[in-house]
Amino acid sequence: MKKYICISLGAMIGASLRFAISVAAASMMLPFFIGTLAVNMFGAFAAGTVLSKFKGRTGYLQDFLITGLLGSFTTFSLLTYDQYVLLSIGDYLIFTVYGAINLFGGLSMILLGWKAGGARQ
Repeated sequence: MKKYICISLGAMIGASLRFAISVAAASMMLPFFIGTLAVNMFGAFAAGTVLSKFKGRTGYLQDFLITGLLGSFTTFSLLTYDQYVLLSIGDYLIFTVYGAINLFGGLSMILLGWKAGGARQ
């Protein structure tokens, strides 16, 4: 039961942070997908760092941070919705660039986080 409480608390915080960033991005009149991109890149970096620190271990803190907080903070569902909107308005160039940045940028950020966390490999 404690595991579920840790995950739920992390998810509540992560979702709230995600919403706050969406509101902030909209208030700055940034393109609609910038908030999603920002949280996914930061989330990938944070996940790499946390996973590096907890390499080979499990526990309530990792459940809270990875599954709960970062799991609800980052968002694949909104990423795919953003991609759908870009396709529906016919913005194929931004669709392609945005998809590539999320995929390769996310991979790069998790690797940077892994190194920042002190992992050797």
